Amino acid sequence: MTRFGLGLIFVLGLLTMDWPTAAEAAPSVADALELRPVQKGISYRTPTEAEVEHCTIKPEKVDGSTAWVIRGPDGNLLRQFADSDGDNVVDMWCYYQAGLEVYRDIDSDHNGKVDEYRWFHGAGMRWGIDPNEDGKIDRWKLISAEECAEEVTEALRTDDAERFEKLLLTKQEIESLGLSEQISQLLRKRVQAASETFRTLVASKEVEKDSEFRDFGGLRPGMVPAGTSGSTKDVLVYENVWAMVHNGDDHIQLQLGTMLNAKGAWKLVDGPSLGDSQNVTAGIFFVPGESGASEAAVGIGNNAPSERMQEIFTSLEKLDQQLVSSKAADKPALNKKRAELLEALAESANTPSEKRQWYRQLADMVSAAAQDGSFPKGIDYLGDMEKRLAKQKESDDLVAYFQFHRMRAEHYGVRLFKEDVDYAEAQSEWLDDLEEFVDQHPQSEHGVEALRELALGSEMMGDEKDAVKWYERIANDYGDSSAALLAKGALIRLNCEGKAIRLQGTPVRGDKVDLRRYKGNAVVIQYWTTSCEVCKADHAVLKELVQKYRRRGLVVVGINLDYSRKDLLAYLKSKELPWPQLYEAGGFDSRYAKEMGVVTVPLLLLVGPDGKVVNKNIQAAEIEEQFKKILTRPRS
Repeated sequence: MTRFGLGLIFVLGLLTMDWPTAAEAAPSVADALELRPVQKGISYRTPTEAEVEHCTIKPEKVDGSTAWVIRGPDGNLLRQFADSDGDNVVDMWCYYQAGLEVYRDIDSDHNGKVDEYRWFHGAGMRWGIDPNEDGKIDRWKLISAEECAEEVTEALRTDDAERFEKLLLTKQEIESLGLSEQISQLLRKRVQAASETFRTLVASKEVEKDSEFRDFGGLRPGMVPAGTSGSTKDVLVYENVWAMVHNGDDHIQLQLGTMLNAKGAWKLVDGPSLGDSQNVTAGIFFVPGESGASEAAVGIGNNAPSERMQEIFTSLEKLDQQLVSSKAADKPALNKKRAELLEALAESANTPSEKRQWYRQLADMVSAAAQDGSFPKGIDYLGDMEKRLAKQKESDDLVAYFQFHRMRAEHYGVRLFKEDVDYAEAQSEWLDDLEEFVDQHPQSEHGVEALRELALGSEMMGDEKDAVKWYERIANDYGDSSAALLAKGALIRLNCEGKAIRLQGTPVRGDKVDLRRYKGNAVVIQYWTTSCEVCKADHAVLKELVQKYRRRGLVVVGINLDYSRKDLLAYLKSKELPWPQLYEAGGFDSRYAKEMGVVTVPLLLLVGPDGKVVNKNIQAAEIEEQFKKILTRPRS
């Protein structure tokens, strides 16, 4: 989609067409506000006609780039039109709501046409790619499971099969997942049938043109570890996914089947169907005893929301609207009512699986409300549910689910907020609770989460012996899962002093880095992110040390754990750090983080001239003194 068709061309330092040059005046606010997002349905702030005269527009430096910035009467950002590559032509068009960026059009190849679309903050996390620049998204680089479900609803509502097909796993993505040929073939077969399923539902006209996506649900996403049924990689999966859709005067449950995560984008395998007229295709990965190879269809017969459930959905909808605008004093009663409605939904469910699903949503909601103070009696509510479910002989896993969420609410919502809280004592009590939970429920899905908190908490308390114990348990009990790989890395880090470690990679600029090549030098390794203020403060210290001691053998290597490479490059452009920066996609799930089990920053390691670690967690202010003790080169 070309920006030229709008009759406006932004050129930083020079404005052509109907606008005066920058030497004469800035473009008018009114003209700038004529620009609109390429994608539809974006909710962003547009000032009223009366407010426009109190808005401002002027060029500003933003993250090292120049941009036309439009601000409202209150000073909050409204628009930002930026030149990201310094060629004096705008290539990013950013739109704001309440001062936060919610959407961005991007001209990534700098040819004057938009080819990428991104959503931010409360608008979501979608990132759409449009290589032919026709204004339609051809593939999703990022999209959440919830947004994927919403996209399906929109595609059904507008009879847009092409829009739906962009949400399906591609053959290339299936191949990249590292699955066995048997499961890959099953996925290809299901994807091939999905479009026809979509068209069949559209033809039934059961989804009306004014339908609206309202809610999303499914079993909790799970990590299927490498090695399962011959797979070579961990795979992140959602099974039995559904969307709740307001359809005319009713709510319908739209069955979406299985979703898989392909490099950050949640993609569909199955076509949509309605519970009251179609069969839901069976799960693929979470089928007990089937090792992910089941092709059977699961008939759901009467799984459509009952009349009683329809009534509850309507009540929930009204209650949620009240909660948004309610005063703090009214929230506890409203949250209690919401919990009761979710419990009623669970008890009205048609299947045990659906019942567990609603109960889990209940536990999530009450725990969160108890922690933020909007449902102070939520902890008691969770405790009562825990006892009732145990008495009703519900599955141990569901009872454990409520217990874990009650424990979190007690710790993060009560214990840490006591006026006379002793944080060390509170942390110790929390670790005791977690250890008891792991002993009681060794097979719980929250087991690895509890173990990780135990390990990290023990590290923070300075109890490395216990931290090693918990990391070893994760490493031994959870195979080749992501958590186990991180735990193995943490064990290397905690035991690395006096030992050589490996570090190899290609920096964002410069030649390859190999720690072995730095023998004879002292090496500081910094793990950091651009959002960590302490890390950025350490850069000033490291710059000074490098300048002072480079000739005497001090080397610095940075390992950035940002989730966005662009954030790193923008920071480096403005700060120009004079040492190599290693980066791989994935942030704290990247290879560099897993190799040393890094879960928090800042983290600085000091490696001696012999290639062995001198200090596995040094402070920036301590580096100079330690360096002087190990340096081997005389002053030049």
